[in-house]
Amino acid sequence: MKSNRARSERNGSNDRADTTGSRHSWAANVYAIVGPDGAGKTTIARAIMDRLARRGVRTWIAWMRSPRIVTLGVLGITRLSNLSRTVRMGDHDDVITDLSRHPFLLHLYSWSVTFDYFLGYLGKVTLPKRLLRRTVFCDRFAWDTLVDLGLISGVDEGFLQFPQGRILLDLARRHRSVLVTASREELIRRKPILSLDPRLARRLRLYMWLADRFGLGQVDSETTSESESVSQVSEYLGIAPE
Repeated sequence: MKSNRARSERNGSNDRADTTGSRHSWAANVYAIVGPDGAGKTTIARAIMDRLARRGVRTWIAWMRSPRIVTLGVLGITRLSNLSRTVRMGDHDDVITDLSRHPFLLHLYSWSVTFDYFLGYLGKVTLPKRLLRRTVFCDRFAWDTLVDLGLISGVDEGFLQFPQGRILLDLARRHRSVLVTASREELIRRKPILSLDPRLARRLRLYMWLADRFGLGQVDSETTSESESVSQVSEYLGIAPE
């Protein structure tokens, strides 16, 4: 874990938070907790936010799924073409799409997702940070979108060679990020609906590849208690304990 932490510090944002505990010295920052559904990202993020709140630090949590503004139109085309199907995944709908044999639609869809993602980033991250001076915790981030688009494209990590992949990767690497994950069996135990996702094994492999390739901190929430997971994520993000 120490090697991952060191690489994460090299690749993370230079906008470091002051960890002395003083409300007046804390700089508003952006942190990302990424990983598959059911891994415990939201629980960990809220626990860290509660710790910071007790120190007088104002925080904001952003659930960073792309707003489907432009993307909805492209999804309509893929549904009419029988290239997409919707699966109810707990508290949200997941659209399973395979555009590996349709390069034009793939690029159109990828550009629409990328455009919508930056709209969401502006509204959910940039404005709260700059106008409200809040420290923002992103529940999911551009890393998750890269995983989604890699699976949809059919080329997995090869999607980083696409211009949309490079744009999203550049955004992802601007902020400190931690991967929270667990085994496929554990995720399904926590959220049985995930058994309907035929790409879950590929999804987990791609998350691990990105974390190893780009030096993200990694926390296995299956083998650590909740308090240990919170402490490890805080350490990777550079947030000092109370």
